[in-house]
Amino acid sequence: MISKFSTVAFKNVLFILSTVILVSAGGIARAQSPVGVAAVVNDEPISIIDLVERIKLIAVSSNIEMTPQKSNEMAPQILQQLINEKLQMQEAERRGIEVTQSDIDLAKSTIEQNAGLASGMLDKFLEQRRVAAGTIEDQIKPQVAWQKLLGTMRRDVQISDAEIDENLARIESNQGKPRNRVQEIFLPVDNQQDSSKVYQTAQEVLKALDQGADFGGLARQISASTSAPAGGDLGWLYAGEVASELQQAINQLEPGDVSAPIQTIRGYYIIKLLDRRRGDAAAITDTRLDLYQLFVPVADDTPQDQLNAKLAVMDNAKKTADSCQALANVAVDLGSDLSGEMKGISPNDLSGPVSRAVGGLDKGQISDVIRVDGGALLVMVCDKIEKSNLPDRKSVENRLLMERLDILARRKLRELRREAFIDIRI
Repeated sequence: MISKFSTVAFKNVLFILSTVILVSAGGIARAQSPVGVAAVVNDEPISIIDLVERIKLIAVSSNIEMTPQKSNEMAPQILQQLINEKLQMQEAERRGIEVTQSDIDLAKSTIEQNAGLASGMLDKFLEQRRVAAGTIEDQIKPQVAWQKLLGTMRRDVQISDAEIDENLARIESNQGKPRNRVQEIFLPVDNQQDSSKVYQTAQEVLKALDQGADFGGLARQISASTSAPAGGDLGWLYAGEVASELQQAINQLEPGDVSAPIQTIRGYYIIKLLDRRRGDAAAITDTRLDLYQLFVPVADDTPQDQLNAKLAVMDNAKKTADSCQALANVAVDLGSDLSGEMKGISPNDLSGPVSRAVGGLDKGQISDVIRVDGGALLVMVCDKIEKSNLPDRKSVENRLLMERLDILARRKLRELRREAFIDIRI
């Protein structure tokens, strides 16, 4: 049984929230406040103070300038999130899943790393911004418990070799297309009757982002995707790794752009394009070279006999040098200060003449003499490492597994909500 928000009652939330924010800003502890209950979930209360402190935590995490009006706008969505967390925690406890202090400390350490905070500074950081002690742990506990519960579901998910092969084939066929690094915020629609409300929430999220809110911070706080702990960062994606409607939106973005809400059968996505790499249809592998270049300066007005002498030295080095160290010894003998080693470089990052000269060489081979501005070069390949740009089978399997677990998690949460007694009192 689920009690809906009362329209008249909820109009009073602005006054309640603004009062509590002022009280909290004055330094009064959460336990001392007389403010009442926002909702009851299976006989367990969620206080209005819990709601206010979560709103403050989201504001701090996401760099939102929180006003009473904005608090009021965000309150319904955040209260629903607190209800979900209460259900998740109850289900985990019913199944005997425990969240230890070590689990909490590890999660807090991860948050500190993501936020660029020194180890052990998260609590002090929040305290300085008047977020009540325990608020962050109240958020962490259900997240950890739910992840542990999902871990018990892994055995129910089977990813076939055929599915992995199909995904790899699709990714390889799109190799020549751009790769995109994206962040996501996902707002699920568990009941189609709530679609317009979730869309409105997505619009509020966009408004906050336009006003300077941090995308990653908001993703960690409100996104329902498994990418939320990483700030919604999905990493580098090939075309074909996301749903077609999301790919279409990504294709229309430039780095730094944020999409409008994208509706799917699962809910609404907001996508930020962080970066884009242009594809190369032939670049199935990523090649990295360790090179040694012997540079001999040659001025434009060098007499021909001196030029011939220098070229003869380089030609002899090409014939006799059997290692990069041998080529380096020649550089020392010549007093060539501009000679030296380059490590882990892509052939695409080399100048045109040099790239063409070394592109077909294997480890231990040396180029012909290359004339460049101001001199001449010999380049030897000290090491050559080639690896596939494509994700391996295990990476594809893990991604498919996380997608399936994400679907199972939302299905389970819908089931818990249907069976729960939820009384919303504001």
